[in-house]
Amino acid sequence: MRWIVKRCIVLLLFSGVIVVPLLLMNSASEMGPSTQSGEVGTWQRMTQWFGDVGDSITAFFSPDDDTDVSGVVTQESMLTVNPTGNNPHLDGGVIGRFEDVINMNITPKWITQRWARVSKNIQSGQWQGYRVPIVTGEETNDLAGALTYYFDNQQQLQRISFRGTTGEPQRIITMLQQTFHLTKRPTSLIGLYIKSQNRRPVSVLMITRSPHATTQNNAARYSQYTIQFELNRPSIGTQLSDHYKNILAAK
Repeated sequence: MRWIVKRCIVLLLFSGVIVVPLLLMNSASEMGPSTQSGEVGTWQRMTQWFGDVGDSITAFFSPDDDTDVSGVVTQESMLTVNPTGNNPHLDGGVIGRFEDVINMNITPKWITQRWARVSKNIQSGQWQGYRVPIVTGEETNDLAGALTYYFDNQQQLQRISFRGTTGEPQRIITMLQQTFHLTKRPTSLIGLYIKSQNRRPVSVLMITRSPHATTQNNAARYSQYTIQFELNRPSIGTQLSDHYKNILAAK
């Protein structure tokens, strides 16, 4: 089907190649004898139009570029039109469970196959970060924000961090308690959950009220709480990032 559409577009473009210049010349001739500047203006318009047509045809048939120099992976995305398809999506597509995108088995290849745009200009020491936008669903207990995956030199996932919002935090609390063994700690925040190793925190979840939590509109129901967490792979020497160390020290 697509080859038929391509042919139709090409025919329209090439028809324009013939028709538009004739119209330009005809409009110029109807004005009678023209000055040299008028003739030059007509010729410039024709030249510009030919160039635009050539660019359009070239762009239409050129293959998609998978990467760019800015470190952002770009591919053809479907904006979740077909959320169960194989093409990458701007928001990661349909996410049935939090565990689908929050687990230590994720690979860089899996990320770039699922998300159409991935920011790779992120470093944490020797680790390479992959940051993606995420909207897990349309319920008040879903998440919306940014996930960052950090990989070591062997491409093994070492850390997952998230910052975003939710309308009801209990779902993410339960998941992180059960899967990553975070436990509730005393705090002045709405919620603070920590996993410790050798008496040092290695993973953390913090929940606060969003600045606009008191806003009375339907959209605000989905962002009543600000969610921040960092999950580190358990291993010898595992520790929180300096960012979260400083936050906990301030609390």
